[in-house]
Amino acid sequence: AALYKGNPFHNFEHASHVLMSANKLLKRIIHPDDLDYTLDGSEDKTSKLQSLMKELHMSTYGISSDPLTQFAIVFSALIHDADHSGLPNAQLGVEKAEVAVRFNNKSVAEQNSFFLAWELLMEPHYDVLRACIWSSAAEKQRFRQLVVNSVMATDIVDKAQQTIRKKRWDKAFMEPQDTLRSTVTGDLDMNRKATAVLEHIIQASDVAHTMQHWRIYCKWNERFFRESYFAWMNGRADSDPSIGWFEGEIEFY
Repeated sequence: AALYKGNPFHNFEHASHVLMSANKLLKRIIHPDDLDYTLDGSEDKTSKLQSLMKELHMSTYGISSDPLTQFAIVFSALIHDADHSGLPNAQLGVEKAEVAVRFNNKSVAEQNSFFLAWELLMEPHYDVLRACIWSSAAEKQRFRQLVVNSVMATDIVDKAQQTIRKKRWDKAFMEPQDTLRSTVTGDLDMNRKATAVLEHIIQASDVAHTMQHWRIYCKWNERFFRESYFAWMNGRADSDPSIGWFEGEIEFY
């Protein structure tokens, strides 16, 4: 929490809201309502349970049976805006901010958030936590990559990256699927689909207020406007956000 600044919108309360939204969406995926979870009266409870777990594994592209992935997505939600300055990446580039130079003007705020959070996680007093998250170098690397992908996915302004993600989604879900596949090809397909799903979970969670109760939407929309307006008033934005704000919100939604 100490890594977050007192911005009207990009603050620790926002991170907590995104975390809860991501956790809710994740639960809907790994524990869907349309499956029969009852084992009472079953002649072979073990067989039915195994069948249920296999069905969940396949239908969620492996996410339901991968606790490391599940934790990675909520961890990413928690850290995704750490140290956010209250300014968009484009403005940081214009001002030639230190972080913009360090990260070569590519997803500046997102890379900075991950960098600081990962450094903190690596500190000695988190030894026990790290031991709970991964037990091998391979698991550590996989967890790190999952978090990097998820945090970077919250940069929805980067058109090039958005195009890449859209192509990945289309390849995973829109292209015709072969009925005969090797095990390797099948695993690659499942991993591609899981990656696309996780990216959309974190993206939807980051703007979840736009799809929740009207009071929630108004609360966070007002905060985002205040943050943007303060930047403009301080000469750190190229336009007055009040001009076309409502039209922009409708277009965004």
